[in-house]
Amino acid sequence: MIRKFIYIGSPATPTVTTVAYVFGGYSTTTIADTDQYDPDTWVSKTNTLIAKRQSAAVTISSKGYMIGGINSASAKILDTDEYVSDSWTSKTDTPAPARRLMGASTIGTAGYIYAGQSGSPLQDTDQYIPDTWTSKTSMPTPARRLLAGSTIGSAGYVFGGINQLADTDEYTPDTWASKTDMPVGKHALMASTIDSKGYVYGGITTVYTKTCDEYSPDTWTSKTDMPATAGYGGASSIGSAGYVTGGSGGGATQDTDEYAPDTWTSKTDMPTPGRYDHSQTSI
Repeated sequence: MIRKFIYIGSPATPTVTTVAYVFGGYSTTTIADTDQYDPDTWVSKTNTLIAKRQSAAVTISSKGYMIGGINSASAKILDTDEYVSDSWTSKTDTPAPARRLMGASTIGTAGYIYAGQSGSPLQDTDQYIPDTWTSKTSMPTPARRLLAGSTIGSAGYVFGGINQLADTDEYTPDTWASKTDMPVGKHALMASTIDSKGYVYGGITTVYTKTCDEYSPDTWTSKTDMPATAGYGGASSIGSAGYVTGGSGGGATQDTDEYAPDTWTSKTDMPTPGRYDHSQTSI
């Protein structure tokens, strides 16, 4: 089990803390890198089982899962791979169709993947309770890809998607509800949850953006912009801060930026290579 303990008072009462992991992605080629971020230090870890990108990532019971995406031959795959104690294990494939560019979140002890693209954009919702996949109620129209997902409380939320959607949809298993639209429609955005509020970072309208918007269900508030424009990056939270990594604003970057509402701080760059289309989760 991947854990780190900080002792407060007696060693008999440890507090479990989390670190972020970045899986795969694209630089000048599709990569298999796994990198751990324990603010403010990056450590290269065991590579993923194959090079892949445009995957989803979730954490379930202190284990990381990298789901779907495309391989180095640009073929869509059904793979589910589990990461624990710096080791990767192949698990049960996702339901068909193979897909990429999904949203994802964890609700309780289950992971969920939302929409994405197979031959065309999807509305599928699929639940993963290790090691079983179950197809659930489809998302509201429209079908979409390049959306972001996060969990706030006991509900999952999906934001945006191509083409420049402003949609916000809430998933409380197994019911979908359409919520207040984002301030601006965009895709290739990133999202995380900090202290029971959702945050959506960057993405693309007709151009790359660096906006940051706070979602405190069901109200949106525009916050301080990111340090630089970015889309196709990764995001997750550690404690009371969000971390946005890599992405593209015209080329693959190594940027790591910390958001502790409402302040951005540039942090130590990711290991080489710069990348986008990677997945990220905190374990």
